[in-house]
Amino acid sequence: MCELFPEASEMDITRTKALLKQYKEKKHKLEHFNKKPPENDQQQEAYSKLITFTRLIETAVDQILEPDVKTVLEYRFIKGNSRAATMLRFSGWNCCDKTIDRKILDGIESVANTILYL
Repeated sequence: MCELFPEASEMDITRTKALLKQYKEKKHKLEHFNKKPPENDQQQEAYSKLITFTRLIETAVDQILEPDVKTVLEYRFIKGNSRAATMLRFSGWNCCDKTIDRKILDGIESVANTILYL
């Protein structure tokens, strides 16, 4: 039987994690282009791709339904913090590192599932 909304595969999840890790750098480049507009076709094409990429990631992260998962994922990837910094930041939640890791994984899976349909 065919699923109406199939889930992201392991490969999709791995690719999404890589995309999330690139977000902070690409967002920084986009902000640079916003300050100094593209001067030629090659830069304009790069600018357009950066806009598409950042909007895709931002939209997919915004679609995460669980507030705590969304908060952790935003801190880790959108704000560009390391895993260690993320663990330290959310240590006040009185949960272990594995729980925070699960929230990160749940967020990555949610983003991967959303990206399938955007």
